[in-house]
Amino acid sequence: MIIGKRLKGKAIATWLGPTGDAARRALATVKQRVTGESPTRLDFYFEIADAWSYLAAQIADRLVKAYGVELAVHTITPPASDVAPLGTIRQKHSVRDAINLADYWDLDFPGKKEADSGIVREVGTALIRERPAAEQLAAILELGAAMWVIDRKKVAAIVGKYGADSYMAVPPILNEAYAALRKAGHYQGGMFHFGGEWYSIDRFPALETALAAALGKPVATVVKLRAKREPRTLDDGNPKSGALRCEMWFSFRSPYSYLALEQIEGVLAGSGLALLLRPVMPLATRGMAVPSVMRLYIVRDAKREADRLGIPFGEICDPLGTGVDHCIALMLWAEQRSPAAALAFAKSAMRGIWAEARDMAEYVDLKVVVERAGLPWEEARAALANTEAAAKSAALNAKDLEVYGLWGVPSFRIGELVVWGQDRLPLMADRLRRHAALPPVLSQ
Repeated sequence: MIIGKRLKGKAIATWLGPTGDAARRALATVKQRVTGESPTRLDFYFEIADAWSYLAAQIADRLVKAYGVELAVHTITPPASDVAPLGTIRQKHSVRDAINLADYWDLDFPGKKEADSGIVREVGTALIRERPAAEQLAAILELGAAMWVIDRKKVAAIVGKYGADSYMAVPPILNEAYAALRKAGHYQGGMFHFGGEWYSIDRFPALETALAAALGKPVATVVKLRAKREPRTLDDGNPKSGALRCEMWFSFRSPYSYLALEQIEGVLAGSGLALLLRPVMPLATRGMAVPSVMRLYIVRDAKREADRLGIPFGEICDPLGTGVDHCIALMLWAEQRSPAAALAFAKSAMRGIWAEARDMAEYVDLKVVVERAGLPWEEARAALANTEAAAKSAALNAKDLEVYGLWGVPSFRIGELVVWGQDRLPLMADRLRRHAALPPVLSQ
């Protein structure tokens, strides 16, 4: 059983590695020749009520200006329920996240809350019209700027400027575009497709590097950190919160959680903040099955990020089921020993799952990751019987995550700052520096 899973892990690593990349590039080249599509075409998928898509539109505009790339714009519906079962929460968080990102990067986001549904419908009537990509992107930026500040009069004027179709025509056209996105290999808006690869707004440096190489131009760095980022408190204003700490929700089945665990100590170094690890059950065991299109993108994107960060990744053994149960039980046991023991076990187990194809359902592999973390195997083995208490603890962690308007992992909370994704670790580090720069009386 273990040998078979090791071999499967090797096969996955090959698919994720240079051999698989070369095959995907070759397939993309063949497709371009068959369809007549330009090899330097950049496809941008835009979701009207998605705050991340509005930021991505600004990036698209800068990329076109810097590189003269051929742009194709596709306006789509919100993601389907199989990939975004908590759509309302996702939309609300996208606004919170966009505000944080616009404070960090030199991008603009004027909104304070989710887009008004009536305005979204009106914007849709303009964006379903066929027009040149440059004009469509200009319309997106103008309409978005007015929509996010809920300026109905301005939206109406801009819609009049660009022209509109009927409300009834909006859903079928957006649905068709979303179906094409799924067929192409992705599942949500705010995404770029170039050279057979997918890029989110968090991957714009990789996208820009690929564009520059394909077009024979130097990297222009179209998005930069804000030059002036003032000191800013992380205090949430709740006197009952006590001293600041970093809470981290994660899942053993999440590759992004693995990448975050490998980096979190460096982010918190020098801050004096304690780290509280809060493991949760995978989405699949919380009633949210993840479709293949989402799993495939996530694991390939995680591999790309792991390579960039120098983190071992690729030989994978899915821990879903008994493997996760074992890991959660051992986390509870390790936490009772010390926070350091819990972190050491989590990192060791994650490396086993995502880089060594170790089967967490098997004692022989569990023993390796436990002892590598500096923990006694015989005590750990006895703790495996405590699965019921561990499951309850993980369920409570998931409920607390929902309190902060989040559902996915890894998620983090430091005082008033609540973020989702290992991509927000640099932003967290920046906020910690800005908090430390406050006068002592204000940073307490």
